[in-house]
Amino acid sequence: MVPSKRKTRPMEGPTMLHSLIGGSVGVGKCVPFSFADRGNLWPSTPVDGFAPAQAQHDAAGIAQGLIAGTLVATETGWQPVEDLQPGDRIVTFDHGMRPLRAVRISTLYTAAEAAPQRLWPLAIPAGVMGNRSDLRVLPDQPVLIESDAAEALYGDAFLMLPVGVLDGYRGITRVPPAREMTVVALEFDNDEVVYVNGTLLAQCPAPEVATTEGQIARLRGATPLRYQRLTEQQGRRLIEAMHLGA
Repeated sequence: MVPSKRKTRPMEGPTMLHSLIGGSVGVGKCVPFSFADRGNLWPSTPVDGFAPAQAQHDAAGIAQGLIAGTLVATETGWQPVEDLQPGDRIVTFDHGMRPLRAVRISTLYTAAEAAPQRLWPLAIPAGVMGNRSDLRVLPDQPVLIESDAAEALYGDAFLMLPVGVLDGYRGITRVPPAREMTVVALEFDNDEVVYVNGTLLAQCPAPEVATTEGQIARLRGATPLRYQRLTEQQGRRLIEAMHLGA
């Protein structure tokens, strides 16, 4: 299920990753991050047809980003995502080392009883998606998977899907959110896929540009998306096929 090879494999990233997989967490940096108090952003009642936006740090995008404590592969070894700084070089799946453009950290204050279950984090047991340790991931965080079923259904073995559709797959389950949860968004110049807690692959979408002129410039200069991103319905169809083929 976890991507292991591609036809056009990056030259720098995998070589560096082999040394990181067996390594330890690097010494964390002491950075005076400013945490944004976003209040209780969970809707008080479930919202039918909730469709998270691409933006990572507004009220519509609260269900994606990397939870603090998640380890990310960097030039200097595995680092907790909350310790990263702009300019740090991160191991990416497609482009080798890439510098961070920005690190955006928010604190979610939640009341579990007010959080719709579809917005709860998912607990991924160690080894299920290449992660070397148990991991919690927000449901709308996009991850890259490799599957023969994906190729049969959608014509590409490598597809991007939200973690939430994996609920029930190989022991992955939703868990109540912590009362206080720190969420980190990593931003690069373009969309990138990074290694998390081993070989789990998480997408870091490039930030949306506010102005029309900026959007046009970004569309002209940006690297095209490499992977088809499935809708929730398509993702659930894929997981059902993967269950049948297991």
